[in-house]
Amino acid sequence: MKNKNAVIALAAGILFGGLAFFLLYQKASEMEKKTTPVEILVASRYIATGSFLGSEMVEKKAVPESFISPSAVHDIREVDGLSSLVPISSGEQILSNKFGAGGDSLALTLNPGLRAYTLEVNESSGVGNLLRPGNHVDVLTKTDSKNREVTTFVFQNLEILAVGQKLDIKKRAKSGQGTDPVDSTEPGFSYSTVTLAVTPEQAETFMYLEGHPLKLLLRAPHDDEIVSIPAESDEEIMSRLGHFVPKTQSRKIEVIRANSKQGE
Repeated sequence: MKNKNAVIALAAGILFGGLAFFLLYQKASEMEKKTTPVEILVASRYIATGSFLGSEMVEKKAVPESFISPSAVHDIREVDGLSSLVPISSGEQILSNKFGAGGDSLALTLNPGLRAYTLEVNESSGVGNLLRPGNHVDVLTKTDSKNREVTTFVFQNLEILAVGQKLDIKKRAKSGQGTDPVDSTEPGFSYSTVTLAVTPEQAETFMYLEGHPLKLLLRAPHDDEIVSIPAESDEEIMSRLGHFVPKTQSRKIEVIRANSKQGE
């Protein structure tokens, strides 16, 4: 009887020992799996809202599995054609739930602190329908100042966000979404409005100048120099061009009285 009890106790001990070993092994495997490094994508620099992810913006980093988000991106192709919906800090994991189809959103083309302001233009004031999103322009106007007409630069080096309803097609091409049915770089493309990126103060000035003639001047690429040009009156411009501008002269009136003449 004692031998029988001893055998049962031994068997139970072996059983429970094996079970304990199995549980410990399983736990150790899980711990090892959680600490095993897995390569994911992290931001190599700050990524602004509305950006389309490029290879130069990310890098691969080995991170323990327990610290990896379920939405972590392992391959840049997982977010191909999608733009960032929120800012992403340098070193932050690239998460798929932070990207989406932004589409043709004008708001995504704006930098913080700027506003989109739309001007009506014609073929002459809009540089012959040759302006394109991404170009930079100066704005020239003619207005009244101290009872005389003056020509002056209103602003210089403003970025064009859109012509008509066409945004920057280069950004669309980079996103993999293709181009619009009407490409704004095609000859013959016309528009009646131009949308500029301006500060709130510049927007107030444009609002004040509504009704005044405004002309856009296209700048060369990479030309960001701001020149100081004083406002000039019509007389000053004509004089600079070499045209004689007559001054107001007093008139002499001859008065005839009886047989004598007098000048007044």
